[in-house]
Amino acid sequence: MQELIKHIENENLIFVESLKDLQNITGLSKKKLCIAKTDFKDLYLVKRINKKYPNLEIWLTSPEISRKNILLANSSGVKNVIQYPVDAKLVQNYFQKQNKTCMTIPDMPNYTSLKGLKVMVVDDNQMNVDLLVETLSVLDISITTFLKPIEASRAAVNEKFDLFLLDIMMPEMSGFELANIIKHSKINSDTPIMFISALSDAENKIMGYNIGSCAYIEKPFEVSVVRSQIYNMLKTKSLSDALNDKKETFLQMVTHDLKTPIYAEICALELLGKNNEKLNGQQKEIISDILSAAKYMKNLVENITQKYKVENENLVLQKTKCSLKEIVVSCIEDTKYLFEEKGMIYILNCSARNLFASMDELEIKRVVHNLIINTIEHGISKSKVIMDIKENGKFLIFSITNFGVGLEITNPDDIFLKYVTYAKKHKKLGSGLGLYIAKKIIDAHGGKIKVESETNNYVKFTFSLPR
Repeated sequence: MQELIKHIENENLIFVESLKDLQNITGLSKKKLCIAKTDFKDLYLVKRINKKYPNLEIWLTSPEISRKNILLANSSGVKNVIQYPVDAKLVQNYFQKQNKTCMTIPDMPNYTSLKGLKVMVVDDNQMNVDLLVETLSVLDISITTFLKPIEASRAAVNEKFDLFLLDIMMPEMSGFELANIIKHSKINSDTPIMFISALSDAENKIMGYNIGSCAYIEKPFEVSVVRSQIYNMLKTKSLSDALNDKKETFLQMVTHDLKTPIYAEICALELLGKNNEKLNGQQKEIISDILSAAKYMKNLVENITQKYKVENENLVLQKTKCSLKEIVVSCIEDTKYLFEEKGMIYILNCSARNLFASMDELEIKRVVHNLIINTIEHGISKSKVIMDIKENGKFLIFSITNFGVGLEITNPDDIFLKYVTYAKKHKKLGSGLGLYIAKKIIDAHGGKIKVESETNNYVKFTFSLPR
């Protein structure tokens, strides 16, 4: 230690042979860095020293350093653990960085803004879990811990969290496998994941980021840095969620206020259409175009309203015994003006003998209506649309095929995701909600929906309903 003192002369630095020696030293409040030799049995003194001298940073040095000792030191509030004898360059670099940053010291963040957020910590080592819990204790967040990843996976699919902190090397299930379950869960698919692991190779880091993690933290870690990373991630997520809530609330309000005038407009236009003896051809065509636009807006408003029901799990099915053919015929009647406008020919084939099944008539009508509207909007003029109602054992099957267009779809399942639309590709209007809602409704009935397509040939949507 004396050799090191000869190489480094800095009034802000103090070296001691033991943490106990600090109790007899005066003027510590003016020091910035303390390097103490240790056998890791005197760590109980660190918290006492930190409390008395909050501006004094403590480094420990020892010829024998283990992962366990580093974690114990970090949990006690030690900033750094370095090999003995101490490399003078480490200390010199520290003060060089201090000189660059001392001009602008940021204020401590307001941790109370995170109150109510939920974090899950999963690590098979209790000591690591305790260290993370203590690291996050000042953030005023709710922390749930698991030593067994299988138990954590059950909680992740049933309870909403704001952040997952996962170890990688765990028995029974790795952190990567657990992350995959989280990403495919219904309620936590968008929740951020951070890996905290002793694995430092590039391959594992890349795998972690490919799964969708937002950070990869190596053990042993510096407590203050990790606390800051987690705090800022949660703060960013909290602000993003608040912004989304405002956007969703605004959309709900707008769609609710639009319902009444749109329905009134449709009724007035349909009344004009029935009493059109005094109208010339051009006037009739104008009314027909306005009516078409009004019904498109009505369908859009209904889709947005329905989105909130399916996402907030307020979609309660009112099942009765209904005829699928009657529902399809009703939907064709509602959209016949759109078929006529584009000169499209529609054909309904029905080979099913038993057309009845237990279903929510209103919701299945919404599905069929959305599929027909989607087919017409993306179809080409004067093309043919074929609808089929078939049966297969315990299932009724409906399909709608438009010939002459076709889509180039890399992953067919993507077309049913929220806000995914091919409308821009074909210079059409589209919200990307119709097919998303259709899938949610069919799933709720215990059925399946799929799409098949061949570029420049056809697009076919099919759904099945259990009887």
